[in-house]
Amino acid sequence: MDAVATERTDRLTLLHQQLTAAVDDLAHSDAWRRMLKVAARLPTYSPSNVLLIAVQRPEATRVAGFRTWKSLGRHVLKGEKGIAILAPCLYRGRDTAKKSDRQMSSGEVTTTAQETAQRELRGFRVVHVFDVTQTDGEPLPDVAPDLLVGSSPGNLWEGLAGLLEADGFVVERGDCNGANGYTRFDDRVVRVRDDVEPAQAAKTLAHELGHIRADHETRFADTYHRAVNCRGIAEIEAESIAYLVASAAGLDAGGYSVPYVAGWSGGDPALLGATASRVLTTATKIDEELLRVAPAPVPRGLQTPSLELIPSRQGPAWDAFERGTSQ
Repeated sequence: MDAVATERTDRLTLLHQQLTAAVDDLAHSDAWRRMLKVAARLPTYSPSNVLLIAVQRPEATRVAGFRTWKSLGRHVLKGEKGIAILAPCLYRGRDTAKKSDRQMSSGEVTTTAQETAQRELRGFRVVHVFDVTQTDGEPLPDVAPDLLVGSSPGNLWEGLAGLLEADGFVVERGDCNGANGYTRFDDRVVRVRDDVEPAQAAKTLAHELGHIRADHETRFADTYHRAVNCRGIAEIEAESIAYLVASAAGLDAGGYSVPYVAGWSGGDPALLGATASRVLTTATKIDEELLRVAPAPVPRGLQTPSLELIPSRQGPAWDAFERGTSQ
């Protein structure tokens, strides 16, 4: 390996270390802790209810019942129509009910975990929940990916698109159903939304190339959409690769990549360490190929990008992340 290649590999390694440190810093910030407290109070839903929510309100991002929103300092707007989901009807079995009656007569009102587990499911009832956009009140704390603005360095987009086309993929721009981009492996299409600025578009294209070059089609073929941990590893790898490729080209992607990776890793830097070898190998190869195939030289700026923690806010990028869409 020549001196220039060694320098670039060392630089990518340093950038990955900086990304890991920034994720760790973010995970220990007050904004992150506030977000986790709210997330713990928002309910999770079964796959069936997720489908019901998606059918009735496709744009929904954060969903909860009337009382939960009230406890978070928000109220449902007048005239809003609730989203119908199914809630289980749980009843105590006969033995548990008799014991409970004896406890009531003796003044005991405690319920053990075992008694809760003995409750019987006897059907479902319809209840209504509301999306955050149907409410008003105290803002929810967020640490959100910040869409990149401005131009893309040199011909970074063209270079990335050329690599994708060489891999047999067609690159498109257009609506991405709430995501910034996605890859369809079945018909070999990579699509990036057409209403973001060039910097974000190039970063997103690098993210999708990361999915492809990290072999996610094969490695997570059966588990990507069914296992959250596998999806998380794939997203950590793809965004880390995108961050390294963009940074090597002179594009500061920290404002988006740091919170995105933090979200999928749960703020655990160990997950970034576990994926580091594959990320660095893949990013280095992409970087080398960009130097060879870009129509015009891509500025190989090696300045350290800004990794400042972004302010707490809500936005479409974080909404897309919460829906589990690719970026």
